[in-house]
Amino acid sequence: MKLPILFKTLTLLGFFLTIPFSMIPTFQVIANTPNTSTDTEQVKRLKLTLSGHTEPVRALTLSASGQVIASGSDDKTIKLWNPATGVLLRTLTGHRERIKSILITPDNQTLISTSLDNTIKFWNTQTGKEIRTIVEKTGVRAMLLTLDGQTLISGSGDNTIKFRNLKTQKIDRILKVETTALAISPDGKTLFSGGENGGKIRVWSLLTGKQLGSFTPPLPKKEDLINGSERASAPITLAVSNDGTMLLCGGHDDSFQSGGVRSTDGKGFKAWDLKTGKLVHNLSLGMSINTLIISPDSKTFITGGLGREIILRDIKTGKSVMKLTGHAGGIYGLALSSDGKTLYSGSGDKSVKVWQIKP
Repeated sequence: MKLPILFKTLTLLGFFLTIPFSMIPTFQVIANTPNTSTDTEQVKRLKLTLSGHTEPVRALTLSASGQVIASGSDDKTIKLWNPATGVLLRTLTGHRERIKSILITPDNQTLISTSLDNTIKFWNTQTGKEIRTIVEKTGVRAMLLTLDGQTLISGSGDNTIKFRNLKTQKIDRILKVETTALAISPDGKTLFSGGENGGKIRVWSLLTGKQLGSFTPPLPKKEDLINGSERASAPITLAVSNDGTMLLCGGHDDSFQSGGVRSTDGKGFKAWDLKTGKLVHNLSLGMSINTLIISPDSKTFITGGLGREIILRDIKTGKSVMKLTGHAGGIYGLALSSDGKTLYSGSGDKSVKVWQIKP
């Protein structure tokens, strides 16, 4: 009596094995993570999607007035948008290669852009016309403006940091140091620069141009080494909290790579307490960090990279407090409104999204 049952069982099993894998339903397991937004909340938070670029969006900046959001893309254009309505105001064309970074002066009159075409361009934000172009033969790796908007600080491929007076167009100071990322203190007195393998961040006086000190990540522990030569990666992005207490650094994370390929300690996120000089965080967030900003209240920070999620984290613990999903590509640019309620994100999916993260 048992033989027919066994035969039926084997026949049924054989039937299922002949079904193509594409016809077998899959079930996604989603972890019930505390403090993570639900799907309904995600829909409510996403307010606008700005479409128009034909290639990934690599750079994003919000004007001081909050009335213009600018996006720079691999399509070699810069687009200016009304952030409240999503209306495209104008498109700036003139760069010959993809856009790397963009800034808007505090008076909202001038946009400054860098590109892989090794130029810095200045544009009139009201007319969209190009004002002037500066050639940097070795390219610009990072740039920012002093708080008064009078000096452009740029780190070039020739291992220099140049201080350019925007009124006279003259270079007032040059620092000899490799640079891939820059940040400025909220009081406008201190400059932070990173660029060396090993993750060293140098601290400079903006008044005198002298180096005041540095922050260097510790070498990995022996038990964490795979090939024996891993070190902290050079900073990709730096940010200082508005209260002046924290310095955050995002870098390359190749922790998922095998020993023969891996070159970093796999800890792409680092944070220092600027009052004590102590390293507060030294960990992997699961991806390289391409963009990093801190909320105006200095309580949270937001990161973006090859992962398609935007993650808001507690600055003290590093734990996730909110996740925003909706982009179909990596996150390469982030900007926050001055009140910290509205977040803007630029992505490899060619779009800019507008999120309401606070009521």
